[in-house]
Amino acid sequence: MSDAFEEVVGQPAAVSMLRAAVTNPLPSYLFIGPAGCGARTLATSFAAELLSHGREDSRRHRRLAISEEHPDLIVFERAGPSISVEQAREIVRAATTSPFNGDRKVILIEDIHLAFGAAPMLLKVLEEPPQSTYFLLTAEEIPEQLATIASRCCQVDLVAMTPHDLLGVLDGSGLDEQRSSAIATVANGSIDRALLLASDNDALERWTTWQQVRLTLDGSGNAVTQTADQLLAMVDDAAAPLQERQDRERDELDERAERFGERGLGRRSLEDRHKREVRKLRTDELAMGITAISISIREDLETGRIDAGSALASLEAVTKAAENLRRNPNERLLLQRLFLNLNS
Repeated sequence: MSDAFEEVVGQPAAVSMLRAAVTNPLPSYLFIGPAGCGARTLATSFAAELLSHGREDSRRHRRLAISEEHPDLIVFERAGPSISVEQAREIVRAATTSPFNGDRKVILIEDIHLAFGAAPMLLKVLEEPPQSTYFLLTAEEIPEQLATIASRCCQVDLVAMTPHDLLGVLDGSGLDEQRSSAIATVANGSIDRALLLASDNDALERWTTWQQVRLTLDGSGNAVTQTADQLLAMVDDAAAPLQERQDRERDELDERAERFGERGLGRRSLEDRHKREVRKLRTDELAMGITAISISIREDLETGRIDAGSALASLEAVTKAAENLRRNPNERLLLQRLFLNLNS
């Protein structure tokens, strides 16, 4: 590859900006974009170029950084619901040490928008960064209380992936055109989501079931309860590919622990990340289902199978359910309330 940015999809403006910055980079960069847009991949690619720039063995340094195995690329993921003060101390400590191999060190911090209590400590090191250290921060948004941190960084704006972009990601995956197109549509602009659905043979069946859900509703509470339970069981089944990958990661961690001992392996961090991944998958599955219902309502309105008044009432219920989904609701109650307000 000519550079690490070749693997980045759907962010031409950001890539152009970062390519120009490799020779004379600023101390801190803030990558802002929606979940699944590839912020971490882009940040890692930039880190690879920073760490390989001017090196005789640049291909080796680039390869190590892309795989996040370079000794001078330190990645921090939140261990819980937010970046803790304890993690912030570790970030500051890492920033003040000398590079291991070369004259540059890169610190990548994910989800900086969830660094509320740790923000003052991180702000200080961003204001006075060591000369050899470069910070790459990712965020889905910047809350008002973190505006000062954002002001200390060069902002890199990322856009949500379009279905066309995701089709490019899925190209070569072995999927037929129909399935690739459907996955690109329902992945809600997320590369991770698209790849996960591509490995899930039942994804299209779930999409079709959600689209036809109004046909199973007859206005009775019994139908509402049975339909909600059926769909939640499908959500449970959808977690199987993710759980298989997580099982492999746990096995690999156990193998390393047996060889090198437990210390420094980050078992708790891995478990916390797995919990977040499962929670996100369930939210993504429900969001996909709500999107499928919305599309089916609009299609029925266009073909005259439902009148405008009924369509409007149903779409309002769908919109309300989508808003409530962001608040970590009781999943069963969310679906039951939605189905009670749908016009079949």
